Amino acid sequence: MKHLESIISSGLLGNLKKTQYIDAFEQMEISGKNYSKGETVFYEGDIINRICIIEKGSVCSEKTYLEGEVHILDVYEEDSIFALEVALSKTKRSAADYICNEDSVIVFVSLSSIDKSAYAEEIRSALTYKLSDSNIRMAHKIEILAERGLRDRILVYLDILSRKSGSNTVTVRMNREQLAQFLCVNRSALSNELNQMKREGVIDFKKDRFTIL
Repeated sequence: MKHLESIISSGLLGNLKKTQYIDAFEQMEISGKNYSKGETVFYEGDIINRICIIEKGSVCSEKTYLEGEVHILDVYEEDSIFALEVALSKTKRSAADYICNEDSVIVFVSLSSIDKSAYAEEIRSALTYKLSDSNIRMAHKIEILAERGLRDRILVYLDILSRKSGSNTVTVRMNREQLAQFLCVNRSALSNELNQMKREGVIDFKKDRFTIL
């Protein structure tokens, strides 16, 4: 049952009984694909009509503007479903690029096979909950960008990660350039501010591990 654990961990079968998992799994069209770091899963404008689950690695959604500026919209980690709002939309046309942040394995589940299965209602209901989670993530992004000061954006972002993980120490699965793009700031300004916050004892960090002090 290759990919079964990933399907379960994603919450796709969350409204089913455990005894129904295998039967539901066997009624869906499921495939997996390996991607290298930096490889694009979907480009802006692509049609996405599948549920996309990260079995291993992480994926960034990015928006590139005409002048070449890149804005990272979100970062999705293992067991996450990404581009769900696209797959469930009327047009199913992606408004961003989805790029692997590291070597990754992506599991795809055909939406049409879900709708043909005996568990379509339960799985669609679970997807609604996941879509709500996606809306909350977007609300968090708005909360971050609503802060005018760079330090405030950093602290709000780290606080959101801290509340999610239940720990003052969190992992940011982005390099400094990507974090700057996510916060919509200059990379040099970000690095300077992080170092200043570390000197002042506001935060501590080593590579991608941050602790709110």
